[in-house]
Amino acid sequence: MKRIILSVVAVYGYLFSYAQFDLKGHIKNLPIGETVTVNVPFVFGYFEDENKPLVASKDGSFDMMLPLDEEKIGYLRWGDYEAFLWMRPGAGLSVELDAANGSITFGGPMANANRLLHELELNASPDFYSEKKRVDVNEMQDSVIRPYTVQLAVKVEQIDASPLSAREKEFLKAELHDHFLAYLDLYVRTADWPTEVWSAFVLDMMKGETPQPRSYLRGPMYYAFIDTYLGFLETRAFANRDNPARFAELLDSVYGVSSFDSLDAVYERNGEAYIEWLAVKRAFDAQTAEEYLAKQIQENYEDGHLSEGECLLDELRTSFSNSVYLEALTSKRARLAEQLTKPNNQIVIPEDYRTFSSINTFVQQFHGKVVYLDIWGTWCGPCKMEMRHVPQLKERFEDNDVVFIYLDMDDDNKDTKWREYIQVNGITGIHLRKNKVDIQAIWSELLPNDKNLHGRYPSYFLFDKNGNLVDESAKRPSEKEMLYSQIKKYLRQ
Repeated sequence: MKRIILSVVAVYGYLFSYAQFDLKGHIKNLPIGETVTVNVPFVFGYFEDENKPLVASKDGSFDMMLPLDEEKIGYLRWGDYEAFLWMRPGAGLSVELDAANGSITFGGPMANANRLLHELELNASPDFYSEKKRVDVNEMQDSVIRPYTVQLAVKVEQIDASPLSAREKEFLKAELHDHFLAYLDLYVRTADWPTEVWSAFVLDMMKGETPQPRSYLRGPMYYAFIDTYLGFLETRAFANRDNPARFAELLDSVYGVSSFDSLDAVYERNGEAYIEWLAVKRAFDAQTAEEYLAKQIQENYEDGHLSEGECLLDELRTSFSNSVYLEALTSKRARLAEQLTKPNNQIVIPEDYRTFSSINTFVQQFHGKVVYLDIWGTWCGPCKMEMRHVPQLKERFEDNDVVFIYLDMDDDNKDTKWREYIQVNGITGIHLRKNKVDIQAIWSELLPNDKNLHGRYPSYFLFDKNGNLVDESAKRPSEKEMLYSQIKKYLRQ
């Protein structure tokens, strides 16, 4: 009996150690207050709530066992620097980090894989995309595609010459390919080309591409490629809008609807992420579809969009009833639902939140206080990213005469979604909302001499204690000390 028990303990210990990744190393020149963090994705992608700080000793060394039940690409951050982290259950990696110059060296069983992954610079945009200037479509082959193809060939040779296994090499080559396609697509869509020109380019660029994974491991660039492929499917469908029969056929094959009106109704009811899910489940394999759906749910819940996340969670329950992601996502949904029902008297929605006609007049009621105005939208990604820095801003001025006003631009049929968002995220302050038409008068009032800046989201403004607009381009919450200095300046007056 004792021998059986010892055998069971030994097996359990082996399985437990296999479901972990050992990350150890040393950090130097890390500024006071900064930390080294590792991020193991729940599904894929970077989410701040998955950051785990690596606690270093006085000499800068650290050693952490990370729970890991499948091979993944995560993220390692030290100071102002970041690197992908190739992790495999039962394996380990050691790193030497320097926060002064961003250098990183690798050791241990996963050293070769991580070293080459880092050298390929897949976590950075290629040079052609970083250039602000976009060339004309006739110059693309000579100015962008051929030069970068030469660089790709060099990197492929580097992969082939490495000591990695055939499967690992296959993965890195697939990531290189998807990295190029994703950024080339972004380049084209941000160029000042006529719609029919960039549309034709995208259709030609994606000709012959398949949605199926090119390797055993789905990495960050493959998941970026999913969005590229979805954009291609949408472009192909809408390029045929002047041909009703073909347009209806493509809408049905991509989204499962036969008319634009039907697609628009689904969008209004369930949101953009649901439309993307309809396309993914038709185009991609079951594993990719499940992972993509779980990530979209996570993203909606992370952003505080309970309703849109709910319809996606229903899809996960229906399509993947045994999904490994269900339990965690259901628990997250329950926490958000609880937050939605909690009363918060610091969230103020005035009776005239929708009908007020002048922001200058509205601000006058806060005479003697500095007013920070944030113009945003629930649909605006950068706006929501800035909201994550708001708690620190409010903590900084907790005992000061500062009023925070949030003016949301959303259509009237999004009123419930807007209220849900501010409640779930606990955005204290005074909340107003205008639709796309009515907010134009507010833009004209704030920026009468610069129409080019109307409709720029997010935008921030400062009013002094007398209710005068004193800064038409106030700093963002993420700019922290620069914004704090601006507010302090008007508090002293």
